[in-house]
Amino acid sequence: MRIVIGSAGRRVYLVHWFQQALRNLGIPGEVIVFDHDPHAAAVAAADGHRVMPAYISPEYPQAMIDAVEELRPDLFITLNDQELTLLSRGLADQLRDRGVTVPVLGPLQHQIAADKFQTSAALEHAGIPVPHCALLSDAAGVRALLERGEHFIIKDRYGSASSGLQRLSHAELSSLLAGSPDGIVFEGAERVIQVAIFGDEYGVDIIAPLTGGAVQGLLARRIVTMRNGESATAVSVDNAPFLELGQRLNTRLGVRGICSLDVLVDHHGIAHVIDINPRFSGGYPFNHLAGADVPQFMVASLAGRPAASEWAAYQLDIVSAKHEGMIRFDAPDRHAHSLQHSHL
Repeated sequence: MRIVIGSAGRRVYLVHWFQQALRNLGIPGEVIVFDHDPHAAAVAAADGHRVMPAYISPEYPQAMIDAVEELRPDLFITLNDQELTLLSRGLADQLRDRGVTVPVLGPLQHQIAADKFQTSAALEHAGIPVPHCALLSDAAGVRALLERGEHFIIKDRYGSASSGLQRLSHAELSSLLAGSPDGIVFEGAERVIQVAIFGDEYGVDIIAPLTGGAVQGLLARRIVTMRNGESATAVSVDNAPFLELGQRLNTRLGVRGICSLDVLVDHHGIAHVIDINPRFSGGYPFNHLAGADVPQFMVASLAGRPAASEWAAYQLDIVSAKHEGMIRFDAPDRHAHSLQHSHL
């Protein structure tokens, strides 16, 4: 079996966990990394790699097709939001035509996940709580938000890892709008503005079959600390409060494989979805270290084996924290590698 992880970057642990899943199930196979950076840490941990054009390059789609035709992987996943967007626009279907399982949402469903303005509109229409939201450039929409809250959050409309994040008080937003009565526009990416919700932040992973279907498992964790827009410390928690939410999101999006949600539970106990990432997120490891094993579920599914029910079980109240690690490359061409030491 051959598994390819695109844009793996520093996610050495995910390469290891897929390799371990193959070993646990007694399936001969390898984990290959596709990455634009030949010095990405995950390259050194993988069984092989391909240097790919940047996803913004016009050469990227054909290079992906050529690599897939050469390697004939069973599974291709990516950890990059922009690459997911390109795949959802037809490239994933081209790879599927070549026999590869590619757990990427359909184009309309992916757009809901990728576009924070559409996330808000689509989920609100489905009756799923979300923060009140408007485009920052929409003066009327911003004025309406000013009547709904006292604190506000600005984000990049298509961003990830908290890109463009700013926090504003009612007075600060009113002042900005007074200076730009036709709409507030910042240089760079388009932004959305949301009414801030105060409460506890959680990460929730919805797990579904790789080709779509009913929810197979749900993982939950409470975020303790963040670093650079990603969970740094978290504690595993009971998934029961989020089961209905997971079912409803899956019905709306048609999850394939894994989809990670950022959820804020306010002081009234209402869970608001603030972000959707249809991939392995930086929060998944907290549940894996507590006992869950989504890579094993995926490998078993690819092999046509019923996955042992234990893959979705995890201990509660397990606190995990990310920290720095190092990994060594033995050869400049990356055809040989030696794993010296790695951590999350």
